[in-house]
Amino acid sequence: MNSISLTNKEKFKRFSEKHRNNLPYSLHFDWWNEVIHKNWDVAVVGQPKQTIAVWPYFFRKKGPWKVISSAYFTPYVGPYIIYPEDQKPSTKVSFEHKTIQALIEQLPKVASIEQKFHLNFNNGLSFQWNNFEESIGYTYVLDLNQSKENLWSNLRENIRRQIKKAEKDLITYNDFNAPLVEKLFQSTFAQQNTNYPIGDEKIIERLVSFINNHQSGNVLFAKDKKGNINAVNTCVYDAETAYYLIGGSEAKFKNSGAMSWLMWQQILAAKEKGCMVFNFEGSSIPSIERFIRGFGGELKSYHQIYKLNSKSLKIAERIRG
Repeated sequence: MNSISLTNKEKFKRFSEKHRNNLPYSLHFDWWNEVIHKNWDVAVVGQPKQTIAVWPYFFRKKGPWKVISSAYFTPYVGPYIIYPEDQKPSTKVSFEHKTIQALIEQLPKVASIEQKFHLNFNNGLSFQWNNFEESIGYTYVLDLNQSKENLWSNLRENIRRQIKKAEKDLITYNDFNAPLVEKLFQSTFAQQNTNYPIGDEKIIERLVSFINNHQSGNVLFAKDKKGNINAVNTCVYDAETAYYLIGGSEAKFKNSGAMSWLMWQQILAAKEKGCMVFNFEGSSIPSIERFIRGFGGELKSYHQIYKLNSKSLKIAERIRG
C-alpha cells in the first residue's frame, strides 16, 4: 500500500507500532481499535512517510449536540509528539506550537471539546491561544523501583490493617469474567447513589478481552471461604506503567478489606511484571482520593482543556446550573 494513500487511522496504527514502548496504553492504536471500537477518529501531523504527532479523540452525543470528550477508561490522551533530535529549547517550543496548531485544525466541528492529557504533556499555550479553557487534574503515581518492604512501610496504617484482615479471610484469583466486573462496578455507583456513567454496554467486555488477548494487565477478584465474591480490581499495563482502571465491591462486604488487599496485590503484580510506575488514576471525590492516597503514591498533575463552541449548549448548561 502506498503510504500517501493511508488514512489517518492507518497512519496512527503505524505510529503506534513504531513507538509502542514509549506510548501510554491510552495512545495505542490497538486500544482505540479494539476497546473504544466506535465513535473515534484521530488527528495526525507529518509527512507521507513519517508521522510526527497523533491525537486520537472520542465523540459522543450530549442530548442533540455532538461533543468530543474523554473516552471511557481512557485517560491521558491529547497530542503525542515525536521531536527532532538536538533541538534548542526555543526551537522545541516553536515546533510544539506549530504541531499542536495543525492537530487542533483537524478536529471536527462539535458543540464542545473536553480532554485530559498524558502526564508528559506540559505546554497548553496553543490551546489558550485557540480559546480553550485550561485546568489542572491530579492523580497519584507510585514508584515501583523500590523494595517491597519500602512499599509496605509507605502504606497508611489503616490500609495495612485492612490488608492483614483480608489476607486471613479472603482468596484472590485472576479471571476474565466481564459480566462480574461490570456487576461489581455498577454496585459501587449504586452504593454512592450515583448514576452509572458508562454509556457503552459492551465496553467492559471489550476491555477485559483486550487485557486477556494482549496479556496486558490483571483482573483480580477477592472471594471469601464461602465463595462469596467481595470485590474486583482491574489494571492495564503499557511498557512502563500499570494503571488502576476499574474497582468495585458488594455493599455487604465493604468492610472486608478486599479493596485494599486487591490494590496491594495489583501493585505487587505490576512490580513483578517489570512496570516502573503504578498510576492510581486520581479522583476528585474526597473519599476515593483519600483511599488512593493511602497507598503511598506521589501527587502528580496533568493538563485538562475545555472549549464550548455551541451557543445553545452554553445556554442549556447555564440553565442546568
